[in-house]
Amino acid sequence: MVEEIRCGPTSLFLRMSPSWMFIDDLRRFVESFCAASCPGADREEQLALAAHELVQNAIAYASSPGLELKLQLDREAARVRVSVTNAADAEQAARLRARVAELAGEADPLAAYLAAMHRAPEARGGLGLPRVRFEAALELRVEAEAGRVTVHAEGPLAPPDPLARAGFPQPAGIA
Repeated sequence: MVEEIRCGPTSLFLRMSPSWMFIDDLRRFVESFCAASCPGADREEQLALAAHELVQNAIAYASSPGLELKLQLDREAARVRVSVTNAADAEQAARLRARVAELAGEADPLAAYLAAMHRAPEARGGLGLPRVRFEAALELRVEAEAGRVTVHAEGPLAPPDPLARAGFPQPAGIA
């Protein structure tokens, strides 16, 4: 029975009304959870960053308090997903969908991240989703229904090579 639990996908589910004070604690918890759940995957910092940014986004833009965080680590499929759900009115959901569609339209995650920084360098916010896409190497998707919106950040369990993702050529002899 214990072996069945270990070899299947691992999930973390939290339903909470977090305050800004606990976001860093949540990030550390997710990082520890990932390190314990998938030792050797070397993905815990990136997944913790994704959870941190998506929770921050949910707190800042929710139409009412409360959110759900779900983290899925599937070693067999070699995939990960961080999902955050919060209450959102139709206008908020539409803005979020448009923002994610805009990011998805930019093939290069680094270019999208840099463009977001240049758009409003003095503004607070606006970098979280591009940061998830570039630094955590996860693709974003939005689902919205009945006053709730979920942002999914999904990708490979193994961390991609950051130099290759940034467009730098591989040195000769390295595969």
